[in-house]
Amino acid sequence: MSISRVDTVSIPVSDQNQALAFYRDMLGFELIRDHQADQHKRWIQLAPRGAETTISLVMPFGGMKAGSVQGLVVQTDDIHSTHDELSSRGVPLSEIVTLIGGRFATFADPDGNGWVLIEANTQMLA
Repeated sequence: MSISRVDTVSIPVSDQNQALAFYRDMLGFELIRDHQADQHKRWIQLAPRGAETTISLVMPFGGMKAGSVQGLVVQTDDIHSTHDELSSRGVPLSEIVTLIGGRFATFADPDGNGWVLIEANTQMLA
C-alpha cells in the first residue's frame, strides 16, 4: 500500500453559491463537478487549470466550521501579475512579502478560509 497524492481538499463554506462564484469567477478555478444529490447535499469540485488536486466546496459537517481551513497554498510563476489580476477581480490580497523561500501574498474566501499565493524561489527548490 502507498498513498500517491492528495486528491481533494474539503473547504467548508456557509453559502455554496457565493463560494462557487468566488473560486470560479474571481480566482479562475475550473469547475470539475457540480452535483446536487438531494435538496440538502451538493458536491461542488473545482481546481486551478491543469492541477491534479481539487477542492470541494462543502457545507460544514463532522465538526467543520465555515472559514476554518487555513494555510492552503497555490503557486504562480509571476506573483506580481497574478496579484494585479486577482486584485482587479476584487480578491482581497495582502501586500507581497519576500522571504527566503520566495514571494508570498495571502487572501481569504468570503468565509475566511485562508490561502497563500506563492512564487517559489527556484534556487531554494533545487
